[in-house]
Amino acid sequence: MNTKNIFRRYTAAPSSGTTAVEKPLLTDNPVVSSALVTTLSPVFGSGNIGRLAVNVVANRLLAAGADPRYIAATVTVDFDTPIDIMESVAMGMRDAAVQTEMEWTQVETSVKPIGPATGLAISAFGIGSRMVRVTTGSRCPAPGMDIVVTGPIGATGAAVEGQRRGVEVITPCCDGTALTDVMRAVYAHTPSLPAVFFPYHGIRKALEDLGIQAEIDRKALPVCEPVAAACDIMGLDPLELLTADAMLLIVEPEKTEKLLEAVHRYDGGTQAACIGKVKAV
Repeated sequence: MNTKNIFRRYTAAPSSGTTAVEKPLLTDNPVVSSALVTTLSPVFGSGNIGRLAVNVVANRLLAAGADPRYIAATVTVDFDTPIDIMESVAMGMRDAAVQTEMEWTQVETSVKPIGPATGLAISAFGIGSRMVRVTTGSRCPAPGMDIVVTGPIGATGAAVEGQRRGVEVITPCCDGTALTDVMRAVYAHTPSLPAVFFPYHGIRKALEDLGIQAEIDRKALPVCEPVAAACDIMGLDPLELLTADAMLLIVEPEKTEKLLEAVHRYDGGTQAACIGKVKAV
């Protein structure tokens, strides 16, 4: 089978394999997002690098206040990567695009005799349409504001690290979650949050990037059981692990309860929680 045809077959537009959902034209201010995704293995725990790449791009667009619209990717493959692995990754890319409501525009495949050490790497590029009412980031976080995460943390990092150490982590959120419905609910309720950040590189790193010193309530951290168990076995801190299935929000305390109520209505937000407060910025 031609390696290049594997990915083109699964990501041909429309991504769902049926009639594409009609959407309005892009606004005058399109939002761009990109991601380079590599892991120790294209399949890690119950995760899949194809789904992960699409979810990362889509969630970065959502963090910027945009509806995910279009996606393209370059897949770099080591020449001896098994066909069944490539098929699995291509299907993961297809399925994640459907869930995030994104349409494929192009997928290029580069097969190299000395390719990625992991066998496969994905460089993905996405474009979104800015949600008109969203003005997130127009005000700065301040001491006393609440720190909210919209879902469980650390699953991606636990699965990747588990692959390295021989600890299998099986959880549906290893390769991220499409947060489209969750973030539409967030922006509908509070379009002017002081900060929204997609914490792919971990909650701790996200807070550092935002310049925030935080008081974290560890008992409030939403960590699913398989990830908590894996962290205990491997001595890991879920705050420092890759997180692809949650958004980090800074919220005024008087708005937190209503915001959580809105997010809890959606599958990707059932475990949303306030995990602490901004101590200093």
